[in-house]
Amino acid sequence: AYILTNIDGDKIKPFIGIYLLIMGIRILYKVTTMHKHSEEKITRRRHYSILGLLGGFFDAIGGGGWGPIVTSTLVSDGKNPRKTIGSVNAAEFFVTISEVVAFFALLSQFNWSVIIGLIIGGSLAAPIAALITKKIPAKVLMISLGCIITFLSIRMIVF
Repeated sequence: AYILTNIDGDKIKPFIGIYLLIMGIRILYKVTTMHKHSEEKITRRRHYSILGLLGGFFDAIGGGGWGPIVTSTLVSDGKNPRKTIGSVNAAEFFVTISEVVAFFALLSQFNWSVIIGLIIGGSLAAPIAALITKKIPAKVLMISLGCIITFLSIRMIVF
């Protein structure tokens, strides 16, 4: 955590943007080659741990690394998009708690009005987003996810 507070997230941003661009394009490619009854690829638990380590690391450095990196990687590997989004969001709760504890221990100033506003907004939006995710067909969800990740990664690289 000490290392993370001393790393400039802006220097790593272009590399994360390039990775996410590749994942967004990979998701869109998967949609075009997706079969209706294709089996999910089995992944070893160790690979999930490494992905979690990288996602948590980049999330703590620049904020926003967990969801985009972990979700896009799992979906591009052929995991069910609904289960992936739900699982990643559930795990993110615990990752965020770890980050908050570390940052509270290392930093002394916080913008409480921003924190409270984000908690309220996120708490209101999360159940609505979960309901929408449940209703959207998997193919539409993957196309949306691929397009959003691709667009945001290009924005991250350019700006």
